[in-house]
Amino acid sequence: MNALGIIFSDIYDWNMSELASHRSVAAIPFGGRYRLVDFTLSNMVNSGLNKMCIITKSNYRSLMEHVGSGKDWDLSRKKGGILIFPPYALGDNHGLFQGRLDALKRVLDYISSSKEKYVVLSDCDMIYNINYKDVIKFHEEKNAEITAVYTKTNIDRESSIHKILYTVNEYKRANDILVYPITEGEHNVGLNTWVINKDFLVILIYDAIAHNLKDFSYDVLAANVKTMKIYGYEYDGYYAHIDSLKSYYDNSMELLCMNKLNSLFYAKTGPIYTKIKDSPPTKYGNNADIKSSLIASGCTIEGSVYNSIIFRGVEIGKNSVVKNSILMQHTTIGENTHLDSIITDTYALVKNDRVLLGYSSCPFFIKKYSII
Repeated sequence: MNALGIIFSDIYDWNMSELASHRSVAAIPFGGRYRLVDFTLSNMVNSGLNKMCIITKSNYRSLMEHVGSGKDWDLSRKKGGILIFPPYALGDNHGLFQGRLDALKRVLDYISSSKEKYVVLSDCDMIYNINYKDVIKFHEEKNAEITAVYTKTNIDRESSIHKILYTVNEYKRANDILVYPITEGEHNVGLNTWVINKDFLVILIYDAIAHNLKDFSYDVLAANVKTMKIYGYEYDGYYAHIDSLKSYYDNSMELLCMNKLNSLFYAKTGPIYTKIKDSPPTKYGNNADIKSSLIASGCTIEGSVYNSIIFRGVEIGKNSVVKNSILMQHTTIGENTHLDSIITDTYALVKNDRVLLGYSSCPFFIKKYSII
């Protein structure tokens, strides 16, 4: 497809201090065996994009290890493929970008030299399964300069401050854009994904450099909604926004509903790809009891798991009970231990005879390499 993909890995890292303290937002584990970046990459690959880059800001080692050469997404190729841009200084800036527009300034040469007609910009904190061919077709039909992807859904005041809301007319042209408002009810919520004419984007970046503009949402979208041809493309499939530890927990647990699991991973638009690991099948002990849970490969489970998500390489000891919890890679749970509404980061260790109780409204988080 005649489009360049640009992925921002860390726009909202300040919202998720627990999950993103030692990794980028794009590398946050999700759904038992995936990372958040997998959904964005898979959408682009399934849509026919074969040239893309990931712009990082900090804590990007695990992201680089996960993506590698891109071969698991069929992006390891001589022409096109995927590049990861670490932070680097640009003029008076000293490495870390401040907003999408500031990040785009640092890859201006890469964008300018590309031969693609369109650019697809996307964050990693939104999870959905879409075909960008439909978005670009809509973009062309409307002769738009910018097309924003949105979904119509209900939001509350707490989550609205992390969202971009669009008001569109009968022709789907945006006539108002609210950036991080305080509101509630049903709105057109942006999925932090845009299709832009490449030449037009280059002009926007030069203008941003000339006027020291940094934020794409405020300085481009909201500031020019009346003068630019900004249109909205409505997406009506499964969607989840990971913008806090609580939303991570809630959206993860929704995957235990088969309808939502199927609508995300088995949509007609294509599968979700991730890094392949040659781990053995999970081993279940004679007294293991598993109900309503997602269990990845490479685990050893001797106890009971109910309504939980277990990532690769997790070990759960005899007579232990794990309920309503998310255990990330290589977590070890000892014997005679009880967990309820707990999130463990990778390589956490909970020893024998422990009782850890959180709440579904406030899950308890155990940091990476912690020993309880």
